[in-house]
Amino acid sequence: MDFDLDPEQQQFRGVVREFAEAEIAPYCAQWDQTSVFPLGAVEKMADLGLFGLVFPQEYGGADAGYLTYCLALEELARIDVSTAMTLEAGVSLGATPFLLAGTEEQKQEYLVPMVEGRVLGAFGLTEASSGSDAGNVATRARLDSGSG
Repeated sequence: MDFDLDPEQQQFRGVVREFAEAEIAPYCAQWDQTSVFPLGAVEKMADLGLFGLVFPQEYGGADAGYLTYCLALEELARIDVSTAMTLEAGVSLGATPFLLAGTEEQKQEYLVPMVEGRVLGAFGLTEASSGSDAGNVATRARLDSGSG
């Protein structure tokens, strides 16, 4: 079994490394100190196509596979784990459930914008009463017309 990266993967890793060093490294300590979400950097990650790496082309993805996705996460985390986790959460916790279990209508409405990086998915987990036990979450969503 060959564990070497192919030339395309090596080039991709270099692009993400350069991006992380130029667009994240100079600012990440300040983002942490000031509790700022780096929206500009996330938008640039979207421009690079990082949010669509693992998704099928029919939804705007690159069909690049999980190794390529992991290379992106690794290079981002080398500089700033928080930024890497933004990508990971957006892809794995936000968008992937729509790919795996969404209707075609939901995929068009929610998955496509997430793949493009125009929308970030989220996953609410931690609560004071249940910690990080997803099966014990007490928060519920309900439609509220705002009239009351």
